[in-house]
Amino acid sequence: MTTDEPRATGPDYRLRSMLERGEWVLSAEVDPPRGLSAEAGLRAAAALREAGADCVDVGDSPMATVRMSAIAFAARVQQETGMEAVLHFASRDRNLMALQSDLMGAHMLGLRSAIALSGDPPSLGQYVGASAVWDVKAEGLIELIATLNAGRDTAGNEIGGRTAFTIAAAANPNNPDQEAEMARLRQKAEAGCDVFFTQPTFDFPAVERFAERAAGVGRPIVLGVMVLASARNARFMAENVPGIAVSNAIVERLEAAGDGAAEAAVDLAQEFVEQVRPLCAGVYLIPTLGRLAGTIEVVRRLRAQSPGGTP
Repeated sequence: MTTDEPRATGPDYRLRSMLERGEWVLSAEVDPPRGLSAEAGLRAAAALREAGADCVDVGDSPMATVRMSAIAFAARVQQETGMEAVLHFASRDRNLMALQSDLMGAHMLGLRSAIALSGDPPSLGQYVGASAVWDVKAEGLIELIATLNAGRDTAGNEIGGRTAFTIAAAANPNNPDQEAEMARLRQKAEAGCDVFFTQPTFDFPAVERFAERAAGVGRPIVLGVMVLASARNARFMAENVPGIAVSNAIVERLEAAGDGAAEAAVDLAQEFVEQVRPLCAGVYLIPTLGRLAGTIEVVRRLRAQSPGGTP
C-alpha cells in the first residue's frame, strides 16, 4: 500500500475548516502499532480515507499500553495518505520540558490538531512500575498548547513563530455529575480549547442532556462512538471500563445475533450515529480489539448517505 516517497501535496487539513463552516465531521481512530511495523495501521488509514473519513484520530498509548510514538505514526499517516491526523497527546508520560519539545516537533512534522489529555494511569496497563509524570493535567496542557500557538514557551521565551494547533479536549457525556462536567468544559474552553471530543457512549438520553447543557459552553462537540466486536466485548466495556456507557439492550442484541455479531455491531454503530447526528458537530468512531473492518464499513455507509459531509 505504501510508497517510498511522501505524497507531493500536503495534508488535507480539514478539521478546523469543517468545524468553522458547520460541516459535519466524520473521523475514526487508528492506534499506533504495539511493535515496529506500521504497515497495517497505514493500510487501515488509507482504507478509511477511501471509505470517506475526513480525518483519523491517533491514540497516545491508550489504556497505558506501550505503542509506537503517536507523533511518529500520525506524521506517517499524513505523509502516506494526505489525510489529517488528529493527535491524542497525553501529559502522563512527559514532563513540562518534554511536552513542549514534542509539540514543537509534532508541528514541524506537519501535525496541526491535538487532543490535550491527562492520559490513562499506568496502573491500567502492564507497566505498573512506570511513573506518571503529570506536571500538568489536561487543563494545563491546553494552556500550554495555546501558549505555543501565541509564539512562546511556558517560560516566556519566543519560539521563532507560532504553532497553529487546533486544540481539542476531552468531555464525558456519561458523567453522572453533569454540573461538574460542565464546570470542567468551561474551564477547558477558557484555557483555549477549540472543540471537545467525548468519551464513547451508546446512551442517547445522556447525549441529549449533555448536548443541551454543553451548548452554553460555545464549543463544537465531536461524539465518540465505539464499533463493538462482540457481545463479550460489549459486556466487558460496560462492566470494566470507567466512563463508557453500554446498555444491557446492546449486549443482548449482540448476543442474539450469534455468529452475526460483527455485522450487528456495525448496524448498531450506524444507527446510533444517525440518531445523534443532529446533536453534535461530528463523530469519531472507535474500533474495539483492533478490529478496523467494521469501522471502515460504518464510515462507508455513513458517507454513502451523505457524500458532502453535511448534516
